[in-house]
Amino acid sequence: MCARMVPNFAVVGAARAGSTAVIEALRAHPDAFVCQPKEPHYFAFAGQTVAFCGPGDAATINRVARTNRGAFLALFPEEGNESYTALGEGSVSSLYYHEHAIPAMQEINSAMKIVMVLRDPVDRAYSSYQYLRVRGFEPVDDFMLAVALEEKRRSEGWHHLWHYTGMSYYAESVRHYLRSFGQEHVGVWFYDDLTARPETCVNEIYAFLGLDASRVEATLPRVNVSGQPRRKSAQKMIALASRHEMVRAGLKRAVPFRVREKVRAANLRPSAVSSEHRAELIRHFVRDTDELSNVLDKRVPDWTRG
Repeated sequence: MCARMVPNFAVVGAARAGSTAVIEALRAHPDAFVCQPKEPHYFAFAGQTVAFCGPGDAATINRVARTNRGAFLALFPEEGNESYTALGEGSVSSLYYHEHAIPAMQEINSAMKIVMVLRDPVDRAYSSYQYLRVRGFEPVDDFMLAVALEEKRRSEGWHHLWHYTGMSYYAESVRHYLRSFGQEHVGVWFYDDLTARPETCVNEIYAFLGLDASRVEATLPRVNVSGQPRRKSAQKMIALASRHEMVRAGLKRAVPFRVREKVRAANLRPSAVSSEHRAELIRHFVRDTDELSNVLDKRVPDWTRG
């Protein structure tokens, strides 16, 4: 068996905060390598059996997860391939399950560079709900009811994307990454900046990973967007394709990722959480946001202003 190069960066999340767009921007750089699947979930579940039981979990995370060390490293180029400066992956489970992910990362590469993109916690939770809803996995048509079911679902073994509020607490995870890898190896960006000045943020991430920004035009693709379906009939077809493994695999082979994303996004219109629900939820995150400011030693966006 050929020895493999080991990853030297990980985009760890947060989920629904722009991490997929960052991964695709990195994939476009000629000196960067991103594994496929982009989310092998090795760091969060190394050595474990992944058997989540929420709707669609068997066809998604359970199928793509690589929890065996050899199987994970087989996703990367053979040793001796010096054409890549940065090699990595983008499992958002690594931020949420930091207590498992950090030791697994350090075992693979103690000098790993960590990229985080954090988002308003309520918007992140609502986006996660919408994403699962339009894919046909979320059975509840009321966001706040889905939030109320979160603990029950967690106890029943539904995977992390269903943890709408749980995945929106950041401070503890960020603190542990900073303590474990050091400030020079942990880069934190905010979704607010990513949307306001995407090219600048992409170039900053390139520089953080040691990539020459002049080698490629810095663009941030619009991928994995969420919203309300414009045409329910079209969305039903998209959801059906997502749930049918053979159809999904055939589409992936035949249609490039960015083309599939354009088709999916064209049928979605933007939708925001109501002000009433925001006011109800944001109070849960005030302390965590204040703590995050202390952990990062800088002011975070004013997410908790109400």
